[in-house]
Amino acid sequence: GAKDPNLEEKLRCVIGTTCTRMHSFQCRDLAQTSLGIAKTISQVSRGYQQYRADDPRRVMRGLFVNESQCSPVFDSIASSAVGMLNEIDARSLSNLIYSFGLVKYNPTEAVGNHIVTRSLDNFWPQALSNVVWAYATAGVPHPELLRKIGDHVAGLKSLDPFKPQELSNIAWAFATAGVSHTKLFEKLSDAAARKGEFIETQHIANFLWACATVGYTDERLFSAFAPVIGSKLDECSEQELTNIAWAYSVANLPRQDLFNKGYVSALASNEKVFSGEQLAQLHQWQLWQQEMESGIELPQSLQAKCRNAFTSRGYSESKLQNDVVGELKAAGLDLDEEVLLGSGYRIDALVEFSDGRKVAVEVDGPSHFIDRRPTGSSTLKHRQVARLDRIEVVSVPYWEWNELKNSETKQRYLRVKLSNGQIM
Repeated sequence: GAKDPNLEEKLRCVIGTTCTRMHSFQCRDLAQTSLGIAKTISQVSRGYQQYRADDPRRVMRGLFVNESQCSPVFDSIASSAVGMLNEIDARSLSNLIYSFGLVKYNPTEAVGNHIVTRSLDNFWPQALSNVVWAYATAGVPHPELLRKIGDHVAGLKSLDPFKPQELSNIAWAFATAGVSHTKLFEKLSDAAARKGEFIETQHIANFLWACATVGYTDERLFSAFAPVIGSKLDECSEQELTNIAWAYSVANLPRQDLFNKGYVSALASNEKVFSGEQLAQLHQWQLWQQEMESGIELPQSLQAKCRNAFTSRGYSESKLQNDVVGELKAAGLDLDEEVLLGSGYRIDALVEFSDGRKVAVEVDGPSHFIDRRPTGSSTLKHRQVARLDRIEVVSVPYWEWNELKNSETKQRYLRVKLSNGQIM
């Protein structure tokens, strides 16, 4: 039809009126309105979509993305929601929180705290999945909320009602939020390996990435997924291929039936579209192939890109790292800082003893752990440095270091860590 010259003005009026009247909405109406707006914003925000000048979606993109009208609208929605938390039903509440996740809006601590205090018995699998996904996606994890939902799901008699996407989203949310829950991952992995219903490559890749990230690498799960992945390589996106490769590298579970010339061919066909992060993941996968002496290699051009991406990643020194290195020097130890090894890994400090023994000292801050358990990335790095560079790795966890009160106790701690039963 003909272009409406007043379209933008009309849309502004509709948005303004909706925000003004939101406090009078019923619970379900508020949730549906929020979900509708969020889905629209999510669609028009995709940068690759091109719309005609008279397309309402282009006007919406201008209002919500370019003019940043998204936050004020969801501020009104959140304000209205807080006032009706005690009367909102589980489905409407989960839809509301899911809508926040779609636009990466902070669901607010009040909403999370409310869910912590109420029973989850009326929350269906999709509702539970939506809630944890939204908090993780918005980048404002609510550990107490996640643990409550984790306890609930882990305590269920059966996860048969959960669809593969819901299992995958829950695992992904916990890993993304940096919250570990061993019993939950045991339950999720058991259900995923047993059901045999995972057929979407995205769900498989996200699930494996999540398990590897939190350090839960169940052999039965990885073995169950391998033949399914192998039969669907042509359906995998470049991100799925790299996440799968990285997850198996962390798990250290050889699968020659999966990682063969066919997988290399799938990776090679995506060489021009891999991001820097994905290339770095593939470098670690190639290192894993070297660990196993599998003979499987990426094309030389792709190998070079992967190594370059891996070694070019930025790094920054922390106060913790400087403190540890300072005490190593004060103890009279011979060391080099920020050493780039043959594998491509960069270590915080390399200490060399008079007998020729070398020890890599890794100062591991909070980002290297999930609930004081090493992340998959940390485990992979320590293992590959030890095996490929043939250098012993000693980790200095932040909480152990923070308990040391003076230089004398810090240097004694380091000497014990580095001695490995030998006289220093």
